[in-house]
Amino acid sequence: MIDAEVEVGDARHPNYPAPEHSFALKLDDDLAVRLSERHHAESIYRLVERDRSHLTRWVPWTAEATKESVRQLVAEELERFGSGDGWRGELCYEGRPIGLLWLHDWGGAGGSTEVGYLIAKDHEGKGLVTRALKGLMRHFFEDRGVGRVAIGLDARNDRSLAVVRRLGFRPEAVLRRLIIVDGEPTDLSMFGLLREEYEARHGRSEPHRRPPRFALAVDPAEDLYLAIYEPDDAPELYRLVNVNRDRLLPWMPWARDTAPEAELRFVTQRAMPGLVSGSGLEVGIWSGGRLVGSAGLHDVYARSRSAAIGYWIDEDHQGRGIVTRVVRALVERCFTEPLLGGEPFERLEVTADVNNLPSRAVPERLGFQFEGVLRRNNVGGYTPDTAVYSLLRSEWEGSRRPTEDVPTAAVLVSP
Repeated sequence: MIDAEVEVGDARHPNYPAPEHSFALKLDDDLAVRLSERHHAESIYRLVERDRSHLTRWVPWTAEATKESVRQLVAEELERFGSGDGWRGELCYEGRPIGLLWLHDWGGAGGSTEVGYLIAKDHEGKGLVTRALKGLMRHFFEDRGVGRVAIGLDARNDRSLAVVRRLGFRPEAVLRRLIIVDGEPTDLSMFGLLREEYEARHGRSEPHRRPPRFALAVDPAEDLYLAIYEPDDAPELYRLVNVNRDRLLPWMPWARDTAPEAELRFVTQRAMPGLVSGSGLEVGIWSGGRLVGSAGLHDVYARSRSAAIGYWIDEDHQGRGIVTRVVRALVERCFTEPLLGGEPFERLEVTADVNNLPSRAVPERLGFQFEGVLRRNNVGGYTPDTAVYSLLRSEWEGSRRPTEDVPTAAVLVSP
């Protein structure tokens, strides 16, 4: 079973092995888990519908799944992600969704969590679930420092039983008559793997630089990613803002009041809820395994399908064309993905203080049209003259050939 709407072809796009324009966690060279966003609900429903008879026995909720119930499930799991308590994602092989992975009761560093999964019948027997879980265990134990991972299953499911044994999970308990299978109450067998057991079995892998977050690859060759903010990022975000404070203040008044607690509130009360509701997007710019800046979508208007793009970059990473590539990636996602009511954005905007010429160069380089200057425009409590640039989806589709990157100096835009 393959999502027919996802085409990969011979050329591997930058976000491979996840689908393009999505935030995903890479598991190995050909497997990734894509964080399920609201606009993925239709794809998940098709996956369940095409293979319902195969999935129903072992994943009972699929028996009565409808388009509406799947949309609700995706929304609820996004809420779970936004609260830091877990997530649901699509298992992707060679750029195509072939199953689901989900996380319950996220305990964080030193804590415990539980994993569930399903895979299309056509992809059983290829070792893909074992590979996916092996990559996920590496992420949990090595990237996140989790203390225990659990998997619950019906012990009559021979394939799943073989997977947990192959990965070194140990039987821990049998929870009697906890689940319903084929209409009858059935026992749930619990298996667990402790961090010390994982390390004794696998050791530690070679260090890797990819961010241990759901990320969209912008330029893998240069290790450039956009990653969804999570609470663990708040201390590093504060450090980065603090060292760039003097540069940010002329253009971004919010930098005056930043503090560790403020950055945590930014992540938990703005960045993550914005992703959940679709009202905005705040992502970290990662380069060489380090957080080097921030970007996002603001002033999202669903009715007109429009939004503004904002960004800033660390002083030590100026002049490398990073911001231009980041903005291009955001433009492509917004004009390609059905992010708003099943439709892509129609208009994207960039604004900048008229005196911030390096920032104005970014939209100009990417083909945005200059629309004019808003005089004494209120931006976060101060009133600069603001240059306005816009790009329409029809213009982007007509060109699809942004000019080459030219390194810039300071790249600072009001949020």
